[in-house]
Amino acid sequence: MGQHNVIGFSPFSIESVAEPARGLLAGSYDILGSLAPLILDHQGKNEMAGFLPEGPEQRAPQQARLGGYTLNVSYERPASPATQGGQASDAVSGGLAIAVGPDEFIFAGTGLVVTFEANTPGPPLVGILSVQEGKYVEGQWRPGRWLNGDQTHQGRHLRLAPGKFDLQRIKLYRYR
Repeated sequence: MGQHNVIGFSPFSIESVAEPARGLLAGSYDILGSLAPLILDHQGKNEMAGFLPEGPEQRAPQQARLGGYTLNVSYERPASPATQGGQASDAVSGGLAIAVGPDEFIFAGTGLVVTFEANTPGPPLVGILSVQEGKYVEGQWRPGRWLNGDQTHQGRHLRLAPGKFDLQRIKLYRYR
């Protein structure tokens, strides 16, 4: 959705998807449904990036340039096979980033760790000012819990844990 500016997709044989993939598929549709107004608003403006490894064995880090930053994205495997219903080798990772304002992004997905680098003139270092879980309801951000240093590795990265879909809003700042 974010990488190719599409308006939808139609998976084949979706009715035969078994657990745990069924729950993850439903979670992805829930997140995309809630983000639909935001996605449509930012579509075609180079304000979104999508992240999806080609397969479980291909988890090489990826980079995207978005909103004056380089996003360094790595894919995380679950801590144990129980996280993915006993199928750690088939763990799902992927997500979407939307630049919603200066130094501000929405991230949706699962199994991602994101660090940031400045790629425009100004102070060279990047820090995380705030990260907040939340959700979109009828196109409006509804804040949830604020994440602190334990969840952001002392302000060094954003993390969407594997095994569930999450939605986070992050604000960055630059310094010397």
